[in-house]
Amino acid sequence: MLLPHLRPPTGHVRTWPALLAAGTAAALLSGCTQTGAPKSAGQTQAASAPARLWQEPAQAPSPSQKESDAHPTPLRGVPKVPSGDIHQASWLGIVKAQATVGVTMNNALPFDQDTTQRIKRCTAERQHDNACPVRAPRYRDLNGDGKDELIVGVKGQSEVTIWAFMVKDGQVVRILDTFARPLSVEVTGRDVILREPSGSAGYEQRTVYSWNEREQSMGLRITEYDARRPSPSGSPSPKAAR
Repeated sequence: MLLPHLRPPTGHVRTWPALLAAGTAAALLSGCTQTGAPKSAGQTQAASAPARLWQEPAQAPSPSQKESDAHPTPLRGVPKVPSGDIHQASWLGIVKAQATVGVTMNNALPFDQDTTQRIKRCTAERQHDNACPVRAPRYRDLNGDGKDELIVGVKGQSEVTIWAFMVKDGQVVRILDTFARPLSVEVTGRDVILREPSGSAGYEQRTVYSWNEREQSMGLRITEYDARRPSPSGSPSPKAAR
């Protein structure tokens, strides 16, 4: 069940199975040579189960879901990374620079001034302290180029801000900027998945952000209601900082 204000036209959703069937049939027909021998369609990316990034506490339903534009422009205040490896950049320096840019440009950061001040006082050694609202950094390849991107979470008063960054032409750019009251934040393949309370008994809201090659950023792909999953006793350990 899609949210009215974010979902694509209903007709598109309901015709996906038919389109998929038609596309499969067309692929089978076009994948044959004149002698009837099948042709390889190339390698398919292996599927992987969603890996939970952080353990989330119980949450009340979010009053609204907002997608913030993640313009792929260089982040000011961060040194260039000639190697293109974001592991070589200071993840905490990136977070602090992004928070500073948000305050300077008055672009309505989703956390209050107190949270901003606590970010400034964070150190890498204190990343797990309650005084520091920045969660441990996670690294995943979100755009399929074989290099990791940086994913961070910042805990505000009631919501978690999720940012993702990549190195483009030697400069750090933000490719995801959103916030939620998550039951979980997960990554599978190139998708970042946010699960939140829906306000409807037995259901949770699932929002998926996927890499958009044309926009060079993580774009909102779909928001749906799913049957509520039981709380896991544990979760796989994602790739953390080196």
